[in-house]
Amino acid sequence: MNNKKLFVSLSIFTVLMIITSVLKNETRLIEKNIKYYETNIADLKNNLYESQLDFFYLSSPRNIIKKISNHSEIDYETMLYSRIYLSLDQFLIEKEKTAQSLSHEEKTQKK
Repeated sequence: MNNKKLFVSLSIFTVLMIITSVLKNETRLIEKNIKYYETNIADLKNNLYESQLDFFYLSSPRNIIKKISNHSEIDYETMLYSRIYLSLDQFLIEKEKTAQSLSHEEKTQKK
């Protein structure tokens, strides 16, 4: 009777030790993956910040004007606000009006 209790106790203890070891190893692997992904995210955030900084600097109006004046012989003028379309629908409506007026002009020139 005493041997049976001892065997059951040792069996349960052994099973629990094995399960603990497996869980610990799995947890360690998961922590390594988390650390790897955290460093990747940090690198990507840093690259995004640097890219945004480059974009904001390179696309600033003052910098664009300098580049145009240094590399071009053409004098550019600012665009009138009325020529800037706020939506695609606005552009398409204006394009349709222009197309209709052009076709009307062509008909009148042929007569």
